[in-house]
Amino acid sequence: MKIAFIDHYDSFSYNVLDWLQRAAGVSLEITHLTCDNEIALSRLKNNPIPTVISPGPGTPTDYPLTLDVLKSIYQKVPVLGICLGHQMLGLLAGHSIAKAQDPWHGTSEEIHVHQKNWLTAGLPASFRATVYHSLVVKLNVPQTDPLLTPPHEQWLPLAFDSKKQLMILSHRELPVASVQFHPESFGSQSLEILARNFIDKTADSLK
Repeated sequence: MKIAFIDHYDSFSYNVLDWLQRAAGVSLEITHLTCDNEIALSRLKNNPIPTVISPGPGTPTDYPLTLDVLKSIYQKVPVLGICLGHQMLGLLAGHSIAKAQDPWHGTSEEIHVHQKNWLTAGLPASFRATVYHSLVVKLNVPQTDPLLTPPHEQWLPLAFDSKKQLMILSHRELPVASVQFHPESFGSQSLEILARNFIDKTADSLK
């Protein structure tokens, strides 16, 4: 099985690659692309394969090439976004990016799962994960409670932190999802299951 990994020159990129490889074993072939490689990203756009979008510094709009690829492929192949990748999917879903209530870099935060789907299957209702972010996806929804999702919404908020800031987002029907925290970090609680869930979903989509 082949997947693409879009690298935003983040210090955690190789941890994510190792996390994915350990979850899938030798059957996984990862094409490592950098976010400024216009030729390689154009090839991915024209011939999409399942893709993981890495963490990285800055904001989603700092990476127009990645955003352009994401808009082109997310309806065709499975996609998993992590941290910066999560914020990119948030923008794609029609939400906005805002400053986090408390910027966290290298701390452990309690995450609460409010809805289950293919990505969160097997996760406990609450778990701890390592976070490195100063920005979050701010849900643009009409109701006052961000934990509620209108039935017509295409994108589902699946998990939040203790301050009701979005931590996991998923498309309702497509195998496309993202997490704000760092599941690959040694400080996260046994979150290899997220990698396995993504790999399994990818394998199912390719059958």
